[in-house]
Amino acid sequence: MRRAPRSPLRPPSTDRPAFLRLAPRLGLAGAAVGVGVLTFAGAPSTFADTGSTATSTATDATVRLTTPYPALSVEPGADVKLDLEAHAPEPEGVDLSVSGLPDGWKATLRGGGYVIAGLTAAPDTPGKAQLELTVPADAKSGDYPISVKETAPDGTSTVDLKITVAPVVDNGIAVTADFPSLTGGPTDSFAYNLTIANNTPTQQAFNFAGSGPDGWTVTASPQAESRANTVTIDAGATSVVHVTAQPPASVAEGKYPVTVDITGAAGGHGSIQLEAQVTGAAKLEISTADQRLNVSGNADAASRETILVANSGTAPLAKVSFTSTPPAGWNVTFEPATLTNIAAGQTEQVVAVITPGKNALAGDYAISVAASGGSENSSLDLRYTVTTSRSWALVGVGVALIGVVALGFGYRRFGRR
Repeated sequence: MRRAPRSPLRPPSTDRPAFLRLAPRLGLAGAAVGVGVLTFAGAPSTFADTGSTATSTATDATVRLTTPYPALSVEPGADVKLDLEAHAPEPEGVDLSVSGLPDGWKATLRGGGYVIAGLTAAPDTPGKAQLELTVPADAKSGDYPISVKETAPDGTSTVDLKITVAPVVDNGIAVTADFPSLTGGPTDSFAYNLTIANNTPTQQAFNFAGSGPDGWTVTASPQAESRANTVTIDAGATSVVHVTAQPPASVAEGKYPVTVDITGAAGGHGSIQLEAQVTGAAKLEISTADQRLNVSGNADAASRETILVANSGTAPLAKVSFTSTPPAGWNVTFEPATLTNIAAGQTEQVVAVITPGKNALAGDYAISVAASGGSENSSLDLRYTVTTSRSWALVGVGVALIGVVALGFGYRRFGRR
């Protein structure tokens, strides 16, 4: 007896659930089958079995706040920057807050260049923020716990940080100088080359600032651009920075510190102290006591003119001698002829004794006076006016009187004839 063939497209029965129709094939025939309901993204998961129900909140799996480096070491006075990522089960706004901040510390949450208190988070696209911590310069060594909390409509998540303060910490920034100590004069510029090494695992932008004693001008710039004060260095790479220190015009002889501070975008800090040794330089200047260049005297007498000899430099001036170029037949000497030493910033005096020639006529004459000491020289040009002496004036008056008397006598004697 042949069986009737089965229909290849037998419609399934719709009077019972599919999993019950599969029960005989799964070996569940005759068993009481429970009903399970599954939900995702942080909603309650409920399983009913013979009338019992259990509920749990999957907050940790959906609302999550993370940072790549929750435990780190810093030095007192350091600035710390930590990246934060906030996750949520669906795009929504979440709040961020910081707690446990030690006394004197400062915390700032930033995002997109702004100071923030919250952001928008999503499951696939986390919200990103940065926590900036400022450690006081007088912070004591030890561990400091700080918490950052994310509060979302579906739950909360907290990141516990441990900031360890230590006197010396290798923050991955190394700074070296080709020649950390340079010697020059008071008018010289001191130029240094620094090498900055980024020993961190990420590319960073570094900014730098130079400082020196009062009156000094210190500039620092990358080798590629003299007007910039930041440079980006790849992980494990180095970059060269030029530093120039210019002393003030009144700088004294001595050693001067020049400091360059380097700060990375992640908050790491490096510093190097350079030295500028200024050698003193003397500066010789001469002038008349009354600052006038006009001198006068009689042709038959010597004149004494006081000359001021000043050292306006920063080093002593030794063995200053004097010379002159008077007219022919004139004589110029100096008292004293040589100054043994003139201290920096001091002024001495000499007297120039000028004797005109015996046959010098009344009028103006040029005399050059020069001083020299070591490599320093200074000079001034005088105009000497020769005046008629009083004795010659009296002789002239006498001659004139004699002439008058002679004329009078002749007139009386010969005029009556």
